[in-house]
Parts: sequence; C-alpha cells; structure tokens
Amino acid sequence: PGTPTMDAAQLEAPAVTPTTARALNAAVPFTDQPVVAARPFRFRGSAEDRERAISCLAAAQLYEAGIDERGRRAVAQVILNRARHPAFPASICGVVFQGAERRTGCQFTFTCDGSLRRTLPEGWWARARATAAAMIGGDVFAPVGLATHYHTDWVYPYWSPSLVKLRAIDTHLFFRWPGFWGSQAAFRRAHAGVERLP
Repeated sequence: PGTPTMDAAQLEAPAVTPTTARALNAAVPFTDQPVVAARPFRFRGSAEDRERAISCLAAAQLYEAGIDERGRRAVAQVILNRARHPAFPASICGVVFQGAERRTGCQFTFTCDGSLRRTLPEGWWARARATAAAMIGGDVFAPVGLATHYHTDWVYPYWSPSLVKLRAIDTHLFFRWPGFWGSQAAFRRAHAGVERLP
C-alpha cells in the first residue's frame, strides 16, 4: 500500500487558539478497538552506532517530554515505531532528525527551533539515556501501541483528524494510521544498522 496522503482541505487547515484546539481534540473520540503493543525493538549495529542511537533517542525524550517518565517512554516508543515503518527513515537518529535541515520540515520541533542550544541538567540526561538504552534493548511502552504520531492537546494539526486516536499521556495525544499502514504488519522493517548524526 502507498503512503497515505492528505487532501487540500486538510493541508490548508488554519491555526487555532489553544482553547479551541483543546475543544477540537476533545471532540475526537479515542478508538474503541484494542491498542496493539509494538514488538520489542532490536538494535543492529556497532557499539558506536548504538551510542549515537541512545543519544538521539534521549534528546528526543527530553526536549519533547521533559522529565516525565511516562511521557519520555511514549515519545521513545513513537520513534522506535517510526524506525520500523517504511514511511520513515530506518534508523533512530534518522527518524529524530528527519527534515531538520529544512526550516519548516522537521518532524520533531526541537530539532529545528533552537531548543538544542538549551543546556539540560546532567541527571535528566542520565535518566533519559537509561530509558533509551532499555527501549533499544527491547523494552516496550505498550500504552501507545503502534503510534507513529503525537501532538500536545493545545494544538490541532491538519493531519490529526485523519488518524486513529489511541491514548493521552499527560497533555500529549498519540495516533496511528488507519488500515494496513497502522497495522502490526506494516512495522516490518529491520533497523538499518548505521546511525548518523546530522
């Protein structure tokens, strides 16, 4: 199956205020179907590549979810899900920094909005790296299932209504694609074995 596309109306959806976004998000129901957990991720690559993957995954956790452990694990699971899905790069750093070279094309805001210039406490990094290592080693955060997308509840992205709403973790909402593209069968790709930093 091909990559799902958005129609012109979805692409041109106007920005909304946080209050309106929360109301729009609340009006979309969560799926009544079981949320299928992802399979454990298996990293393939050298020790150096593994360290790069851990660094990329830890950075995404911290800059996207802060110190909340459930939020960090949920973000990490989305990234690992994407790394196994044919619509995204086949490496963790590739997923995290996808589009970061473009001013408006980054998949994760922190990679292109200047957030990386902020220094975070070393203790936060140690916890995020431990979580990243565990999840690269096969730990699964089952509550978000096969989610490949998420956003905070105070925004309403154009793509949100076209996806299956799975769970809320704090203020983040998690989604998967409908149909085959969001099924376990679509998450079949092995890790590339190489991790490159941008």
